[in-house]
Amino acid sequence: MNTFSKLMFIGMAWLLLQSALASADECLLAGTWKSNEEKTLQNMKAVQLTEKQRKLFSNGFFGKLVIDYTCKGFTSTYEDMVETYQFISMKESGRVVTTEYYEPSQKKNLLYTIEIIEGCYSLPIGKLGFNEVFCRVK
Repeated sequence: MNTFSKLMFIGMAWLLLQSALASADECLLAGTWKSNEEKTLQNMKAVQLTEKQRKLFSNGFFGKLVIDYTCKGFTSTYEDMVETYQFISMKESGRVVTTEYYEPSQKKNLLYTIEIIEGCYSLPIGKLGFNEVFCRVK
């Protein structure tokens, strides 16, 4: 291989590496998202809950969970409890993001599909019938 060919090969390899590194930090979820108490409580109004459940959730339960995403995983922080997860996969299509990760407490992979609308997305709260809303804070 002559010198020019070697330089072209090195240049192309460098460009591919830079492109891969740049895209590793550029995804729709990358950043910090926080539970939005007001929007979540609006969702909760539409479902039937016991008075005890409604009272529990209405008194500052929501709005404390913060999730810091990278394109490879996320860290969730709720008061003093911090948990970190790595994505098994993440796919994006327009405003829709599908993630899969292993949840040790349930001993299984969890698959979530969310749609980001006006800087927020929502996730179902177990079997309670309403979604918790998360909005980007940075």
